[in-house]
Amino acid sequence: MLLSFFLLALGGVLAGLLSGMLGIGGGIVVVPLLIYLLPLMGIEAALVVPMAVGTSLATIVVTTLSGAYAHHRHRMILWPWVGLIAPCMVAGGIVGAMLGVKIEPQLLQRIFATVLLLLAARMIWKMQPRAEDKRIRRTPVRLWSVGIGVISSLVGIGGGALVVPLLHFYQITMRHAVAVAAVCSVLLAFVGTITYALLGQQLSAGVVKGAVGFIYVPAWLGIAVMSVSMAPVGARLARILPVRWLQRAFALLLIVVSVHLFVTV
Repeated sequence: MLLSFFLLALGGVLAGLLSGMLGIGGGIVVVPLLIYLLPLMGIEAALVVPMAVGTSLATIVVTTLSGAYAHHRHRMILWPWVGLIAPCMVAGGIVGAMLGVKIEPQLLQRIFATVLLLLAARMIWKMQPRAEDKRIRRTPVRLWSVGIGVISSLVGIGGGALVVPLLHFYQITMRHAVAVAAVCSVLLAFVGTITYALLGQQLSAGVVKGAVGFIYVPAWLGIAVMSVSMAPVGARLARILPVRWLQRAFALLLIVVSVHLFVTV
């Protein structure tokens, strides 16, 4: 048990750094970690995956909130973009959470993983959009944002992994894109957390001590305490490190996420 909480704390450190530095919630770290640890903590096999996803979203709320506040203090958040993207992500997040407790998301995982690889390739080779593509087309942005919400709630990530490349396509600087992604991730994860908590009440009530629906509170606390403290550190690194370094780090992260999704299908 002591080792489990040590690993949860370590996962919180990594999640916090990733959240502040790259605008994501750290779900790529948290979900695999919880899938490994929850059975060791007495969670029955049928509840492990939805509880890992729900708990991950709950940790993303506090992690990205800390990072988003740090970005806000330095005036890095482009609020018009938040207003365009976030409502659509939230709507998609509700749908994704409802699907996540009813279906096997293998096909969506494969699609998601393929998209991430394409986005990583674009960022690595600095492929520039055509001049006519630089104009903001609100309908495609909204549709893409709904898709981000659906997939993010299905696999337990905050959505920043797709928000940042979307903004990068429209020539938003990496630092501003990270800040916008952090805010959008807070809102998406909050709605996803509530949905997983409500949907899981009947399935896990009386079965898992310490759980609120599909949110396993002991694991959430173990991760959240460290992630909140490390998110501002990641935000400082995002302002200090060269933009090109951030782009390469993000592209590498997309590849890691993609490979992880492919191998866990």
